Amino acid sequence: MSDPRRPVNRPDAATQDVVREIAYAHLLAVTEEGAKAIGCTVASFVLLGLGIWARELAELDGKASAQMLRALADIYDPAANHTKKAHAEKKRRAAVEKLLAAVDLDVAAPAGRA
Repeated sequence: MSDPRRPVNRPDAATQDVVREIAYAHLLAVTEEGAKAIGCTVASFVLLGLGIWARELAELDGKASAQMLRALADIYDPAANHTKKAHAEKKRRAAVEKLLAAVDLDVAAPAGRA
């Protein structure tokens, strides 16, 4: 587990692309391994994983999770126009901030004398 006291990284666009490539390579390897282990297709494993992670996120903050998933649906909707997609990206970012805050609270050690 990462140190919750460390700040959330906000890399520039070029660094984000490099990070995505690294993450993609690792996720692809693990996905292929997982699909093989349970005897399903990679696509089935990915869909299974999406459901698991959606449930995990909902346990942290159900409202923020729903907002993020709705925004992602709009971002990837081929019928959505540029304005709608830009608005959805703002909503996605706000939801992610809420989820990161929920993670911080979840992993923080209790302190104080309340």
